[in-house]
Amino acid sequence: MINMTKEKNRGMRDVINFQSEEGNFYISFEKDLNLYFSYLANNVDDSDKYSFIVDKDNAFVYSCFDELYDSVMSERPFRYSVNLANTEYKYPLSKCAVELVHDPGVIDLHSEEAPYDEASALQISKNDDSDYVITFIKGENLNNNPYSVCLRNDDSGYDPYNAAFMIMYNKLCNYDYEQVEEKGFSRTRKR
Repeated sequence: MINMTKEKNRGMRDVINFQSEEGNFYISFEKDLNLYFSYLANNVDDSDKYSFIVDKDNAFVYSCFDELYDSVMSERPFRYSVNLANTEYKYPLSKCAVELVHDPGVIDLHSEEAPYDEASALQISKNDDSDYVITFIKGENLNNNPYSVCLRNDDSGYDPYNAAFMIMYNKLCNYDYEQVEEKGFSRTRKR
């Protein structure tokens, strides 16, 4: 079971924290206007990767990852955006989708802060139970966390799919942590 909390990031945007038996990770929108997915490297046993399971018991988080996954796999990065859902694309989206989906059914996002083959990576896939498996793979990075993945919003090599990740982040930020009573979620808000 994953518990989720939200806190302010140095007066800027929200940081979405995920805690589970497997460890902790967070999603943050930083001052450089880039989106970061980062494994919290406490109790690191020097493994090359760390994985988390998001199952259907975590209905809201599951639906956010489900929409992201569907947007990438269906090559419709704005599918779940109210304002951009029917966007027509000037160029085919398949080239960028190939950068994100190497193996069938696996989103493979490499940090844009290091050369592709050396960069830390985030993989999103489904297991046999249709749960989402979120895996952080150790690699090079500009910050000191070898499990942190940067997704640029300006001049991203994943454009326009970076928008699908931002849509997910915004949904997580807009979730009402105090009002919604949903099994398995932390409902505390840190300020």
